[in-house]
Amino acid sequence: MHALLQDIRQAVRQLRKSPGFSLTALATLALGIGAVTSVFSVVHAVLLNPFAFRNPNQLVVVRETVQEIESTGHVVPFNYLHYARLRADTKTLEDAAIFQDFGASVAIDADHPHILGGLKVAPSFFSILGVQPILGRAFTPEEATDGHNQVVMLSYETWQRLFHGDVAVLGHTLRVGGEPQTIIGVLPASFRFPSVALGPDFPANADKGGGARTYEIFNPFVPYAWDKSNDIFNYDYSVLARLRPGVTLAQARAELDGLQKAHTLTAHLPVHLGIAIQPFAQDITGGVSTALWLLFAAVGAVLLIACVNLANLQLARAVSRERETAVRSALGASKARLLQSRFAESLVLAVFGGAAGTFLAELGVRLFVTVAPANIPRIQEVHVDWTVLLFAAGLSVITATLFGTLPALRSLRVQPQQAMQNTTARAANLREGAATRNLLVAAEVACTIVLLIVAALVIRSFAHVLNQARGFDSSHVTVAQVDLFSPPYGQSQPNFRGAQIAFIERALDSLRQIPGVQSVAMTSVMPLTGDYWVDGIVRPDHPLPPAQEPKVNIRWVSPDYFSVMQVPVIAGRSLTSADKDHPDRAVISQAAARAAWPGEDPIGKRFNDPTGQAKITVVGVVADTRTNGLKQVASMVYLPFWNFPPWQVSFLVRSSLPTATLAPAMRREIWNVDPEVAIPTLKSMDDQVSDSVALERFQTLLLASFGVAALLLALLGIYGVLSYSMQLRQQEMGIRIALGADRSNLVRLVMRQAAYPVAGGLFAGLALAMLATRAVESLLYETKPADPLAMLASCTLLLLTAFLAVLIPAFRAAKADPARMLRAE
Repeated sequence: MHALLQDIRQAVRQLRKSPGFSLTALATLALGIGAVTSVFSVVHAVLLNPFAFRNPNQLVVVRETVQEIESTGHVVPFNYLHYARLRADTKTLEDAAIFQDFGASVAIDADHPHILGGLKVAPSFFSILGVQPILGRAFTPEEATDGHNQVVMLSYETWQRLFHGDVAVLGHTLRVGGEPQTIIGVLPASFRFPSVALGPDFPANADKGGGARTYEIFNPFVPYAWDKSNDIFNYDYSVLARLRPGVTLAQARAELDGLQKAHTLTAHLPVHLGIAIQPFAQDITGGVSTALWLLFAAVGAVLLIACVNLANLQLARAVSRERETAVRSALGASKARLLQSRFAESLVLAVFGGAAGTFLAELGVRLFVTVAPANIPRIQEVHVDWTVLLFAAGLSVITATLFGTLPALRSLRVQPQQAMQNTTARAANLREGAATRNLLVAAEVACTIVLLIVAALVIRSFAHVLNQARGFDSSHVTVAQVDLFSPPYGQSQPNFRGAQIAFIERALDSLRQIPGVQSVAMTSVMPLTGDYWVDGIVRPDHPLPPAQEPKVNIRWVSPDYFSVMQVPVIAGRSLTSADKDHPDRAVISQAAARAAWPGEDPIGKRFNDPTGQAKITVVGVVADTRTNGLKQVASMVYLPFWNFPPWQVSFLVRSSLPTATLAPAMRREIWNVDPEVAIPTLKSMDDQVSDSVALERFQTLLLASFGVAALLLALLGIYGVLSYSMQLRQQEMGIRIALGADRSNLVRLVMRQAAYPVAGGLFAGLALAMLATRAVESLLYETKPADPLAMLASCTLLLLTAFLAVLIPAFRAAKADPARMLRAE
């Protein structure tokens, strides 16, 4: 221990004598360790940290499969009757709970209502999770029946925000959807239930602003009347289950799948049912796990490149201290002591760099959480804890080992007699020293080209998403979502449909009166929020099995929808105000026309109304659009809103006024029509487009930043090695010039020396990139992993960077003064 402390004190003295090197090394390590630790904090919180539920590894998400629609995505949400049957018959599940996401209009006293994220859950939901309320109680089976379900539970944050933590909150009444509901319980502060997607082909439950919905209130789940009578449709719900102790996922899958197949046969269903079951944690984070691991690997590669640079600098310092090493060896220092003394310097750098990096990691985590898209699951749980601090400490030790091993081993190969006789330059010019430095440069180049190619592929993919034809124009359009969850529009009212229609018409008229407004429309679903109300086109003249019916998204719109969104009419006509008297009219997209009437003129053709109440006549065909998501062309059917007015309405206003000016006027006009309605989202359509690709943009910016950082480190690494090499070879260059060597030949000599490690690293990096790009293929959109343009651009950029790094040392060597160099010799 005394020897170790002595070596550490000497290392600190040596570093103080070289402030330039010390500050460079510390800054490099602090930034590298800080960046890696920040990203690890996210990976740990989102992917590695277990959920705060009882035995979370036993929790599973269960969905159904329908064999006949396998080509279009055969995994679907749950049918209520199927859930009830499986829950009663299963032996492998301890229990199961059905639940449904909803946006709740919540008001206290006479305030304007606010939209809160909510869940309707079966009474067994909280017992499956192992969660107990800190106040009150959970739901009872009796409360999961119609007429007894006017009770509500609050999240801890909602309790604090709305009632300031008042313990007398139990028994208080909230207006939820305009209906009074009694608060019976408050959940613990640690309880956060994440968004669960209805299925792999459905977007995760989210608010209409594009972020992940935070669940703040909970109601008992009560099935609708049609849920209890329909055995092959209404796949609308999510199911959470807990495996019995000792039961494996494969055993549960086999049993439930067998029960589904048996029911298919005994009930003579026209479809073949099956089961898809997945661990809860994997289901929640599966959509972002690849992207997060990619970011972690990318920032790790940047740190590795930084360590290579530091190793090269340490090698140079080891060469300059060969005489010192020789003297210590001659005086009897053992090889172990020499090795320890060299590692001590790397350890000191790593400790101080790691401490600074941990501080930067705290800032990096805060920045990450602030700018990261809200739809990353568990993002609010990201913080620096003891696990992260231990990771940072371990990372510091690893970096010290990475950049300290080669210089330390070099000290063991110093021959005292030779080192005392030779000059430092001659010792450094040994082939072994040059080969080691070149190998490190090649490794640095290889890591850099891999990172550049991955970043280029992701950038190309994101550019394809943004620059493709969308089929609509989002500029100068402001969108306001309005939720009609108040008593006048409730199903218990005798004329609730008429009330909905009257509100929509009055709101459209009021919005048209705003100065500067050009046109106004409404749609039942906010654009770019994914598929919704997916149904089959049922042709009376050409019936097909349910599984073979062309699937379309149903939208209820006002007549001006296509003019506001600037969607061109291809055939027939658009909807008009006259269709109020004939709501059995429809406009379809080109994709829907091709799928339902291939090779035919669809104008005048008829299909069944999605509500099963009438026959619909096609009066027009409009161009295909990407209004559900920028990555897919949606197959659409547009019906006049008088046909089936929605409870969620999105008003679209085209105006030359900016959204910041227009939004207050829109909110005022809507509340003038009905002050009880909630307006959870009001923003420009351009912002909605931007929010819909927030995760892809964030991922692209981070990878591009890591790529630039790697490129700069490669520039510094190549420049540093060559500069040091030319400094050691200055006598040789002086002799060459004195003997008549042409300066251009010296430039070529230096460039040729740099070309070997750069070329070797480039080819090795390309080989590694072919493997790495396969891992990111699932993240790419219309971009091949072996995209030639991305690879060519990356290689060209790296070669230009290497060329710039070589120029200064090459011209410095060519302009050297031979007389001064020979006098030094």
